Amino acid sequence: MSKRVFLITGIIVLILVLVLPGPAMAQKKRFFGIATGGIGGVYYPTGGALAQGLTNTIPDMVVTAHTGNASVANVNLISRGEVESGISQNNVALAAYIGDKESWKTPQVKSLRCIASMFPETVHTCVLNKSGIKSVYDLKGKRLIVGDKGSGTEFDSRKFLEAIGMSYKDLEPIYVYYAAAVQRMQDEQADGLFWTSGVPNANMIEISTTKEVTYLPFPEEMIKKLHAKYPWYTPVTMPANSYPKQNYPVKTVAIMAIWVTRAEVDERTIYDITTHLWEKKPQIYREKKELASGAEMMAAAHEQGKNVKLENAFLGVTVPLHKGAYKYYKEKGIQIPTALIPPEAK
Repeated sequence: MSKRVFLITGIIVLILVLVLPGPAMAQKKRFFGIATGGIGGVYYPTGGALAQGLTNTIPDMVVTAHTGNASVANVNLISRGEVESGISQNNVALAAYIGDKESWKTPQVKSLRCIASMFPETVHTCVLNKSGIKSVYDLKGKRLIVGDKGSGTEFDSRKFLEAIGMSYKDLEPIYVYYAAAVQRMQDEQADGLFWTSGVPNANMIEISTTKEVTYLPFPEEMIKKLHAKYPWYTPVTMPANSYPKQNYPVKTVAIMAIWVTRAEVDERTIYDITTHLWEKKPQIYREKKELASGAEMMAAAHEQGKNVKLENAFLGVTVPLHKGAYKYYKEKGIQIPTALIPPEAK
């Protein structure tokens, strides 16, 4: 994320603080950032709703959502201390945490910690009908959008090609993000794309509405191979009518999006964030002070937000909890898997 974006975000935050009501201004404000994804994806609306919900229920805190390149970029921003938290695919978080040299090309992030699991992300394989592609094995020699460099989708694309015996050398990879991907497909400058995202994805809706496309299923042997080597890829079926003109179910795989931070972030801050994620609190900047939780705000913003539930808080989590989040779950009497207990709490 550019310094310019952070500068603009900082100015917006300052304006928000200046216009807050009198009692709130008397308190010293805490600032907390959530790195999300590109406009049109699922991280962006859910992360934005979460930031709004937390700002509106934690009296001394201003939470801002930052757009960006999603998983890989978000983890790197967190590791450098440029943002306090972000949403990431669980496989990307794991690769960063353990320093998987095969998948993670930047320094290991041993301090990566989790706040909660968010929602499943489904792999979309969308191709133009006129491309002649009938199955994933027909991608050889084609122009394939694999996601922007530094994105979770591009991280995944390599694994998918590997599972069908291919690599980027066997086709023409195109590294672009959401808006550019839509334009490439509409202009027929790409034959197809891989995209890991919650369903529905606004960009997939636009592509399906404006072009004749097919969503390809993953063959059973490909799914088994992926799950055997990379257990976080879970077999799922994308329901029929998830997108315009897609009147058939699609067998594919999904991973979990998780909300991550780093161990160095203040324990009290993460404890407060976790509390307000799950518990209904008065909305301090609304006239009637209606009760709401951060999770409820996410559910109102996007269909995938409905999957953000306390009972799913540890679903697919691949890195230890932050000490502040751990404290919250422990106080609530929730059984915490041994692998998720933060090293700082042992």
